[in-house]
Amino acid sequence: MVEQLPFKQLVGGSNPPGLTFLCYTGSMLILGIDPGTAKTGYGVIQCTRREIKLIEHGSIKTSTKYSSPKRLDLIYCQTTEIIQKHKPQVLAMESLFFNINAKSASAVGQAIGVIKLAAARKKIKVFEYPPLRIKMVLTKNGRAKKRQIQSEVRKTLKVRKLPRPTHAADALAVAICHWQETKKK
Repeated sequence: MVEQLPFKQLVGGSNPPGLTFLCYTGSMLILGIDPGTAKTGYGVIQCTRREIKLIEHGSIKTSTKYSSPKRLDLIYCQTTEIIQKHKPQVLAMESLFFNINAKSASAVGQAIGVIKLAAARKKIKVFEYPPLRIKMVLTKNGRAKKRQIQSEVRKTLKVRKLPRPTHAADALAVAICHWQETKKK
């Protein structure tokens, strides 16, 4: 069951008109995404307010031999397949980090666009989290190193080994972040 509550937590202030945040009273599936053009990580978790379970994780890989439109088409199609397979209630993704060069930022921004399009076509709400927020939610340290975040992902999901590839682990971190944020409501 999905209940809509006012959106406050992520922006830390008053509610923008008409913007709501989803709070879950039953079980839900979250698709986490770590966007990129060469490798887009994904992770699907099933959770309740108290429990979390890893369903699937992996990465969407595109070859540099392909044109940019072809790579974006692959990301879109494979994201759509993942959505159709798991039918998540929400998609949580890492927002664009601006400490990268302009060419990389543009390419990642385009990947984010086709991922959002795949979600929109399936009427799935999209939430974006900046890297700093993900680190804070998972480790309570905004300057946490990648290894610390990965360790928290492993512990939270109660798995022996860190999910691989690392882009998938990053996507699971985003999904866990969203789960933690919804539990606050």
